[in-house]
Amino acid sequence: MKENTRQKLIDATYEEVYSHGYQGAALADILANAGVHKGSMYHYFANKKEMALAAIEEKISNRFFERYGKIIALENGYLEEFFKGLRDISQRDFRRGCPIANIVQEMSNIDEDFNTSMKSIYAQFRLNIKMIFDRAIEAGELKVCDTAKLALFTTAALEGAILAVKASGDPKDYLDCVECLIGYIESYKHG
Repeated sequence: MKENTRQKLIDATYEEVYSHGYQGAALADILANAGVHKGSMYHYFANKKEMALAAIEEKISNRFFERYGKIIALENGYLEEFFKGLRDISQRDFRRGCPIANIVQEMSNIDEDFNTSMKSIYAQFRLNIKMIFDRAIEAGELKVCDTAKLALFTTAALEGAILAVKASGDPKDYLDCVECLIGYIESYKHG
């Protein structure tokens, strides 16, 4: 039961922060959506900020594992699966944008704890992409290249593509950017 209460708080906090930003997230709404009283929150978290940081870190870590960990664990076909995931627009919430970028833009310049947390999350994002490219090189799917730079370019292109759709409202903008990105990555293929 205790973990269920904590998970309800994590889920409700993540959704509230993702939808309204940290500063716009109302603690009363988080508690109401979680079906939890304030006293129960204090059993797990000292304050809204601690709860928000935990929610963001846990939910995004789980998302990374689901999205990229499964690709890294494959025996082959790394690029094919990666590209398939990139093209799957059902994995993205274009209306709300990227949860990492949203928090970086809102909080990184005004709160050191958020800045540190977002830097760590973003580094993990880049590392996951780098690991996919490293595995693709090991499997002979890509030529040897600087996978750290390729991962940086990939993450920057994806963030920009998501922001483009958030601004335009047209998911085709994301797909067009992704196709250009995939074409660039494929230029590193053998033969």
